[in-house]
Amino acid sequence: MQVNYRTWGKGFPPRPIKLEIPGWAGSHRKHETGCTPQPWHCIPFVEGSTYGLELIYPFEHETRVTNDGQIKFSGKFYDEDYDATEIPPPFSAFAPGHYGFTSSLDIEPPEGHVVRIEPHPRFFTDFTGNCPIAVPGHIQPWWCRIFFVVFKAPRLDETHIFQLGEPFAQILIVPKKINYEIQEMSQEKKLERIFIDNKIVALSKHLAKNVWYDHQGNQFDDKYKQLQAAYNKRGMNGILSLMEKIQSKCSFGGKIKTIGRYVKYEGVQNKKEHTPKKT
Repeated sequence: MQVNYRTWGKGFPPRPIKLEIPGWAGSHRKHETGCTPQPWHCIPFVEGSTYGLELIYPFEHETRVTNDGQIKFSGKFYDEDYDATEIPPPFSAFAPGHYGFTSSLDIEPPEGHVVRIEPHPRFFTDFTGNCPIAVPGHIQPWWCRIFFVVFKAPRLDETHIFQLGEPFAQILIVPKKINYEIQEMSQEKKLERIFIDNKIVALSKHLAKNVWYDHQGNQFDDKYKQLQAAYNKRGMNGILSLMEKIQSKCSFGGKIKTIGRYVKYEGVQNKKEHTPKKT
């Protein structure tokens, strides 16, 4: 997908999000017994966090945003070729509980799409309260001006920090309009997914290639990774083939069969439906 942009002042172009380790995605790259679980251990989080583009703070001077009942900004911009007599300050508090900051960018998405602004993934792994909280918003393709990003104000005991080169938000390019058709699965589809759900549980310890225990003794494994690899190769047939292969090595009998795009298992000894534990 082609995304066109222009910058204002010292603005940086948007860039693909990469995991920062050590940093917001984890403190180390170990994946073994005794380790503290890391954000990058979770494949859904990694895929969701690296899907968009990040916006980078371009000013040399750090800015801190505080809130003592009134939103305040500490930062100097006048010695950075910034003419405040012609252009409003890059930060402003314009609505209760919120403030804005220039992105220093004008982005043109493809026809029929918009630029969607969201918090940067590092917000979800931050426990200091220093990470800015971008408010979701859509920038239409016809908006040709440098756009600003709206943030939720910090709490009274927090300080949002903006530093040169650090990401402060992310953008996704999404369809301008979408109509969702929400409907319940057919009975056949329900049975198909319940069957696969049960088989994943039954074969769980055989699906994983790496099993480890964290610093508190909680068990983790990579069965999601193995199933995803199988799906990426051959879709659901890849997952069924993987389970059938493992099934043949297990002590209990039975055989996986496909009927059209549905599946069936013959020779199940325990037909009681598995109910996943709540986590």
